[in-house]
This record gives sequence, C-alpha cells and structure tokens, in this order.
Amino acid sequence: MSKHIETFKSWVDTYREDVTAVRALIESDKAHADARKLAAASLSYLVTRMDLVPDWNEGIGALDDVMVIRVCMGLASANPLGDLPGDAEITLAKLGNDAERIYDFLGGELYDKLKAYCAKLTETSVRGRTPANIVADAAARTSLYADVDEEMKRQGPVVIKDPADAELKLKAYLKHKLG
Repeated sequence: MSKHIETFKSWVDTYREDVTAVRALIESDKAHADARKLAAASLSYLVTRMDLVPDWNEGIGALDDVMVIRVCMGLASANPLGDLPGDAEITLAKLGNDAERIYDFLGGELYDKLKAYCAKLTETSVRGRTPANIVADAAARTSLYADVDEEMKRQGPVVIKDPADAELKLKAYLKHKLG
C-alpha cells in the first residue's frame, strides 16, 4: 500500500481519541480564542455534507476529514492552548505534527491551499453554527458534539483496494475543490 494512503488510513483508527482531544481544546477557557475556533471548525467540518471529498466515496471519503483536523490543529498550535489534560496535549501536538505528512503528500502549493481553506473554516457556518458561536455557547457545543458522535457511528472501516488509485483520486478531489 502507498505509504501516504497507509498513513492517512491509520489516522482513521485514532479518530475517536483525536476528536476527544479537539473537544478538550474547545472546552479550554484558557486556550486562545483562535485555537478554540480552529478546533470547533475542524469538528464542524466532520459533519458538513459538502466537504472536499464526499464521505460516500468508498475508501477515501474519510481521509479529508482526518487531514483537515490535522491541518487545523497545526494552525491552532501557533496560539496558546491553555491548560489541557496531558493526553489531550500530547494528541493535539501529534495532530499538528502530522500535518507535515500531508505537506509531503500534496506538495507545497496544494498544501498551502488546504491550509488557507482550513483557516477560512473558522468563518464558516455549518448547521447554523459558526466556530465563534460554538466556542461561546455551551448549547451549540453540545449540539455539535452530538452531530459528531452521530457521524462517528456512521463511519465504517476504510477499505482501500487499490492504494495507487486512491492516492490519485484523493489528490484529484483536493486539486479540483481547492482550485
């Protein structure tokens, strides 16, 4: 299997603990507001119907979700993250560091477009909730978390029969959507 696809596929296996760490960042009153909004934006992206790679696309549909979480956490790490539980702090640092693998896969130009896309997610409303609203309102957070939990229940195993084809399709979707 392609090294990149194998890596991205393994990220789906840590999806739940990654989401738990991102939630901890959203809940941290001591974290910088921009970091919290990026965390909220990354979880909102998980439940959006119009994402970069359609979730119904067998094999690669979940890979953009795990990529966006990592790029958003890389961006968030430029801000103070406050006092977080040790396991959340470690997971968030790992997520941010994983963004380098996305860079290796996409190359500089396309990665920069993905990074800009992720930064703009902080201004995007999903299901009537903006990241700023999620950070400020406990009810909005609860609603988002319920939507994310429901989405994770629907998430089946990632099955990739042809890694080279999966790599081509993933890059093609990202190039097309990110322009």
